[in-house]
Parts: sequence; C-alpha cells; structure tokens
Amino acid sequence: MIEEQREATNEKCDRLFTYGTLQSGYSRNYLLRGLEYEKAILLGYRKLTPPKLGFPFIIQDYKSNVTGEIYFQLTQSHWTQIDLVEGEGSLYHRVLVEVKTISKGRNLSAFTYYPSKRLIEQYSEK
Repeated sequence: MIEEQREATNEKCDRLFTYGTLQSGYSRNYLLRGLEYEKAILLGYRKLTPPKLGFPFIIQDYKSNVTGEIYFQLTQSHWTQIDLVEGEGSLYHRVLVEVKTISKGRNLSAFTYYPSKRLIEQYSEK
C-alpha cells in the first residue's frame, strides 16, 4: 500500500512520472521544458479527475494502469519548483514508483506525486 511506502524525497533519482498537468501540452509542462521524456505506464494505479477539483490524482488500484510520461535528468531546481506547484507535503507527496516505458519497454524508478489522504477522502468516489 502507498501508505506503507516511504516518502522518497531524499532518494537519489532524477526521473519524474507525470500523469496530469505536468505532461507535454498541458498547463504546467513549462516546468519541464527542454527535458527528455518518454511515454510510460504506471501499473497498479488509477487516475481520477474529479470535476469539482479540475486536476487529476492517482490512487492505488491493482486492476488499473495510468499512462503518462517519464521525464529524465531533473535538477534540484526542478524539484524545488515542482514541489511548490504540487503542494508537496500537504496536497501531494512525492513518492518513488516503478514505471514501464512504452517504446523501449524499460522498467525504471521515478518519482511521482501521490495525493494526500485528505485529497483522496474528499474527492474519491465513495
């Protein structure tokens, strides 16, 4: 379970899996401008986009997968900016996950933003 997974903000990893507004062509992608990326899949999660919230989040669901993008070679400056925008520590938590790239089939570790318990309780289907 994600609750048992350690928050990984101190781990050494320069990759980010995005599934919402940070993806190419979306409103917050400017934070990742110029970085190399590939399409990727996060296994065992489902993406929710509650209409009242206006942006997506993921929850664990072993029967589902989330398609997104994995970005490479993020710097500390990237993490600082993205953590601020994503509300790391309050709205979301940056956690380490395993994703599979679509074109090359590589299994890679990457950070992603997982919603806070409050966000899940407030906006998940009951």
